[in-house]
Amino acid sequence: MKNKVKVKVNESKWTIVCNNLCGNILLSDQVPDLEVWRERMSIDVALTTSVFNSALSTASILVRIVRKEGSPVEFSIPPGNTLSATVDDAQSIIVFKEGIGGIEGKFSLEVCFPVFHDVKCNHKNKKES
Repeated sequence: MKNKVKVKVNESKWTIVCNNLCGNILLSDQVPDLEVWRERMSIDVALTTSVFNSALSTASILVRIVRKEGSPVEFSIPPGNTLSATVDDAQSIIVFKEGIGGIEGKFSLEVCFPVFHDVKCNHKNKKES
């Protein structure tokens, strides 16, 4: 027989935490790909990414978002354009240079994940302070 754990709804809750980050992309024939983000936690992550490919670029950017389950999400961005995607259960993001030439671009990410918050525990800490 399994033991059951009773949890009172008002004593705990989940909070969604989101982190934003951005960076530059510079790809060439010598550096044709770049991993711009990798999951470091063992929880489900919802990720929104936006990738800009400069009009000065001479090749398209292929974005591959690897998920824990299922096929990766991929999209191509021609020079002078921006594309975005939101993916659940994201594991990593890799950008690749498609074709010959160089790429200058930018990326921004919003990474959201649930954090368990024990309200009862925080009340004890406040009383002890």
